[in-house]
Amino acid sequence: MSIVKQLRKGGRELKMPAELALCGGETLRCMETLRVLPGKRAVMRGRWRGRSVLVKLILDTAPGRRDLGRELAGHRILQDAGITTPTLLLTARCDDGSHALLFEFLDAAHRLGDLWRDRGLHPSEIAASGIGLIARLHQKGCRHTDLHLDNFLRADDRIYVIDGASVEAKPIIKYGRWQRENLALFLAQFAPPQRMPLSDALATYYPEAAVDPKLEGAIDRAWWRRKSRYLKKCFRECSEFATRTSWRRVAVWKRARHSTDLLSFLHNPDAWVAKGAMLKDGNSATVVRVLMDGRPVVIKRNNIKNLRHWWRRCLRPTRSHVNWRNAHLLKISGITTPEPIAFTEKRLGLFRLRGYYVCAFNDFPSAAQRYASQKPTARELAQFGELFTGLHLAQLYHGDLKASNFLVTDKGIALIDIDSMREAKGWSMNALKQKDRERFLKNWDDRPELQKLFSDVLNGI
Repeated sequence: MSIVKQLRKGGRELKMPAELALCGGETLRCMETLRVLPGKRAVMRGRWRGRSVLVKLILDTAPGRRDLGRELAGHRILQDAGITTPTLLLTARCDDGSHALLFEFLDAAHRLGDLWRDRGLHPSEIAASGIGLIARLHQKGCRHTDLHLDNFLRADDRIYVIDGASVEAKPIIKYGRWQRENLALFLAQFAPPQRMPLSDALATYYPEAAVDPKLEGAIDRAWWRRKSRYLKKCFRECSEFATRTSWRRVAVWKRARHSTDLLSFLHNPDAWVAKGAMLKDGNSATVVRVLMDGRPVVIKRNNIKNLRHWWRRCLRPTRSHVNWRNAHLLKISGITTPEPIAFTEKRLGLFRLRGYYVCAFNDFPSAAQRYASQKPTARELAQFGELFTGLHLAQLYHGDLKASNFLVTDKGIALIDIDSMREAKGWSMNALKQKDRERFLKNWDDRPELQKLFSDVLNGI
């Protein structure tokens, strides 16, 4: 089946490698799928005339023709403004009527998001690259309406702007409302605790914005919209998540972790719980460790205590549902928690039965184990301070800060047991922040010297 037919059928997985016939007798070989919008378009890596190219394949529909027009117009705007962007090599019509745009493929390029997530670059370094380029865009009368980190590439010490379909021309005027809102869209890619060191980059690369008293409010609004969209996205079918919904079951999982083992678990979760190594066997929850695809994971099953307990909870989201949402809320808020992999609920129509949550297993000691016979290092104390600061800035209340709910990892402090966590606003946040603080310090009632160390850290927040 041709690529275009696969795309029209609505599939997210395109079989590669595959040939794409261009008008005029040329053939393009597609090697790898990078992104798919089912029924609309696909982005692929391919080979054309002996060189690597980035292929944007757009179906010949009314929305597709609009996308094609925006892509070409945006690329032209960037070129006219002298903004670095990958070269457009060919605009071609395919034999089946679809459209293909061929761009140079930057083999040595890395997305700014990947440099941050995978290579550990500091947020200020990432922000400096983006802010400097956004300032240039604005000075040239260009607005990019989808300013996230993966729409910037770094290659050979140059920053490239991609996704021309999101670029539009604006009047070249002094810094004002549209520039503020556009810059806020980029800065909202950083969680509240990560924004604190960005002021130097802002002052250096965009001094007009650095003294704008309205920018902080614009960032907060953009952050709230981004967070709301992401928390809805993590429950629907998209490039990051896969879903299955029926009268008897609901399941959501990370598409990158899709496997035979995972599908087996989703089909019969109780069998996987039964063969796991027990970590906790309580009335309300059973927690086990098990190997899935050769990697250790944790499965947390929410138990039904009795008929009354089920009746009280049957129309509410299960704790597994809450765990899944809260794990992604922590992720977008810049707070470490074991990687969420999947969750599923057994249902009877609208009535929820048992829920199951799967996350990565981290083989690190809890704070209770770590500090049973030793004191935290200065670095670990600072990491606890960063964690509590992050919770406060993101307006999150954990609700059960036992020492066993902190993992002391080699990359920082990770938070677990998050099914009681919730968001808070306004006056209630200060009261809940104090409750979290008191519960955490209570862990060290029998260790006054340790309690004093942690109290000193929290008093500065």
